[in-house]
Amino acid sequence: MSEEDVSVVVEFTNQVLGSSGLDLKAGADHAEDGLRIQVRGDDVALLLGHNAELLDALEYLGNRVLARASGDEARLVFDSGGYRARREKELRLMAEKAAEKVRLSRIPFNFDPMTPNERRIIHLALANDTSVTTESQGNGENRKVTIRPAK
Repeated sequence: MSEEDVSVVVEFTNQVLGSSGLDLKAGADHAEDGLRIQVRGDDVALLLGHNAELLDALEYLGNRVLARASGDEARLVFDSGGYRARREKELRLMAEKAAEKVRLSRIPFNFDPMTPNERRIIHLALANDTSVTTESQGNGENRKVTIRPAK
C-alpha cells in the first residue's frame, strides 16, 4: 500500500468525521506493527462507546476505500488512544478466565457476539492450551466464540 493510498483513506475518514459534527481528526501513524490510522479529538469517548462500534465502522469503511484505491487486500487498523491494545489485553484475560471455568466445570462457555478480530484474539489466546478447544459459531453480527473442554 502506498503513502498515496493511505492519504486517500485519511482524507475520506476526515470527511466522514467532519460531516458528523464530532470533534475528531484522523491521521496516519507509523507503529511497530505497521501503519495505523489514529483518531484523536475531544469526542473520543463517543468514538469508543458501545464497544467501539463507531471506530470499527470507520475501520471497515476506511479499508473498503483502501481496497478500491489500491486494488489489493491490504488492511489498515484504526485506533484511538491505545484502545486496540487495551481491548486485546482485556480479551486475552477474558479468554483465560473462561478457559479456567471450562476446565473446572467441564461445561462449554459462550462469549457474546464479537467482531472477527476479537474472535481471532480469543482463538489465538487459547491456541496452545490443550485442555480446551475454541470454535466460532453463528452468522454475521451474531457470530461468537465457544470454549469447550478438550476430549
